[in-house]
Amino acid sequence: MAQSINGIINVNKPPGITSMDVIRRIRRASGVRRVGHSGTLDPLASGVMVVALGVAARLLEYVTEFNKSYAAKIELGKSTDTYDGEGEILSSELKVMVSDSDVRSAIQTFKGTQSQIPPMHSAIKVNGIKLYDLARKGITIDRAPRLVNLYDAYISDFKSPELDLQITCSKGFYVRTFANDLGIQLGCGAYLKELVRTSVGKFNIEDSLSLDFIETNLQKNKSRILLQKLETVLDPIPKLRLDFDETKKVQNGISIPAVGNHTAATDSHIAMALTEKEKLIAVMRLNEEELIWKPEKVFHDQMQKIN
Repeated sequence: MAQSINGIINVNKPPGITSMDVIRRIRRASGVRRVGHSGTLDPLASGVMVVALGVAARLLEYVTEFNKSYAAKIELGKSTDTYDGEGEILSSELKVMVSDSDVRSAIQTFKGTQSQIPPMHSAIKVNGIKLYDLARKGITIDRAPRLVNLYDAYISDFKSPELDLQITCSKGFYVRTFANDLGIQLGCGAYLKELVRTSVGKFNIEDSLSLDFIETNLQKNKSRILLQKLETVLDPIPKLRLDFDETKKVQNGISIPAVGNHTAATDSHIAMALTEKEKLIAVMRLNEEELIWKPEKVFHDQMQKIN
């Protein structure tokens, strides 16, 4: 059973467990050892986790690049050492004097590309050690700022001191850090109280599946109703539909010209190469100087179905 399960599951992670807990439960229920995800969600957070089984795990590095969206509940007037509700309160105000207009103006200062310093309580590794392991020992170190992008953030509800925001951002953006920085900008302090990831690229929370439902169906050998095909994982990136000769070349790692039927895809630097039977055989990267598509990842498991 384990060898035949290859695909993506759009998981709705429940709050109260770690992202690795999700992976362990799916691994146990499916019998598949190779299971991964496209981005960690904090234990208190819930929502979309893109989980890959089998050879689909090779596509995760591309899924990781997708933009994310979140529904965030932020409490104004308090700040914590972890920037969320799990930490110790560092400051607190009895009354928060902040208007909708104040919040909108503050948010505007964060939109676009910015340097964001990751929180100490995060899974980022420095010299092989996760930051949160250091933080739990009371150790704080300098963290290099990361370039991230806040594409949009708007108020969906505001009943002071609780502020609900809808956020769209790039990979690597820490909503906890944004909540803390927003509190500093407003002059009252703030921390992230609740967080739901509502999308990762094309993977939306409306289409996500509960962990219990996933486990039950994996245990019943009904993985087919859970999995999204490899060929659709990176939508909407272009697809190169190869003829028999082109397929053989790509199977052997040989580049193909970005001409003819393949020129329409050159507005993207990557594409999915499909056989005449619409099966994925490779992720291709465009070499603009030579105007060729070069195989970047070839899926040998798929080749066995072609030959």
